[in-house]
Amino acid sequence: MEKIDLFITRQIYNTINGSIFEKLPHFLGLIPYELYVIPGMYFAILQVLWLGTSEPIQFHLLPHWFAYSIFQFLKKLIKRKRPGCFHKDMSKFIEKGHCEHGHEYQSFPSGHTGVSFSLATALAMELKYSKNPMFFEIPIKKTYQQDLISGIGIFIASMIGIHRISKGYHSFFDVFVGAIIGSCIGFISWQTIDHYKDLYLRLCEKDKNKKEKECENYNKLEKGENLYYWLKEYNIFKIKNKENKELFRIIAFTRLLLTIPILFLLIKFFTQDIFNLTSIKH
Repeated sequence: MEKIDLFITRQIYNTINGSIFEKLPHFLGLIPYELYVIPGMYFAILQVLWLGTSEPIQFHLLPHWFAYSIFQFLKKLIKRKRPGCFHKDMSKFIEKGHCEHGHEYQSFPSGHTGVSFSLATALAMELKYSKNPMFFEIPIKKTYQQDLISGIGIFIASMIGIHRISKGYHSFFDVFVGAIIGSCIGFISWQTIDHYKDLYLRLCEKDKNKKEKECENYNKLEKGENLYYWLKEYNIFKIKNKENKELFRIIAFTRLLLTIPILFLLIKFFTQDIFNLTSIKH
């Protein structure tokens, strides 16, 4: 098995790096992946904080953090060698930092591939199977838009896998297993939250004509006006459909306190980290 894996890895490594497609996994995979994963995570957290919405948790935050935690645990437990650190013919492109301080034994499974497929799968599920598909609170109603965004996500995740093999970070088996585990995490993450969202939607479908306050957002959601609704009705001291005055000050303080480090990290990313994307390790 090890020999077959190494053979396939070498074939991909030599084929990609010896062709006009050498740079494509970097520009069509790694860069859009890191632009989506990191600042996207910060934007998702801000949306949860200030709008109280669950969609960013469902298709971004939960699959991201779930996958990251699982893959970090597996890497440190299994301790498989990185191809680029132990085979000279595949060591040209790998960063030296990945071959030091124990990182050279964190090849299985591929974290980048796992997280990217987790996010791509959760996003595709949201767009294709959600009753009211959202992308960062933006309604995506048209089928071709859903197919396009889903396809881009899967394509970028696939390019990430090719990048990790072609630059010596992981073997074919590392990437293949990472894609499978990541896809499963993305599916479970989305499905778990969707179960409770579906219960809410079914209740509001029965009671929407009664104009229950809890279903006001549902009525706007059906028209694609939920973001406008919450911005219009927004109050820094409140959360959705809560009237407990004892919580108001705590809510405002918590929002402001958590917003400060998130904004700092967001600004830092676009002023510093964005110029050194390939050194960000997952």
